[in-house]
Amino acid sequence: MDAVVTTTRDADGALAFHLLVGPSDRPHECDRVEVTLDPEHARVLLGDTAPILRAPAGRVPCRVGVEFNGPAPQH
Repeated sequence: MDAVVTTTRDADGALAFHLLVGPSDRPHECDRVEVTLDPEHARVLLGDTAPILRAPAGRVPCRVGVEFNGPAPQH
């Protein structure tokens, strides 16, 4: 699926990834997903010097894959 990702940092240093899943030119039609990491977990995942730990800006296109638990597809 096509998506756009942005990130924000709150006053306590938590890092949030915001996914807008759908047509990037029509954000009002998109589904929204947010993943938030506490500061210490962001450092574990990304390292202390990762550029994303600084104040991020902008929207970046991305692809999102989703897998639902369910019966195996029939071939």
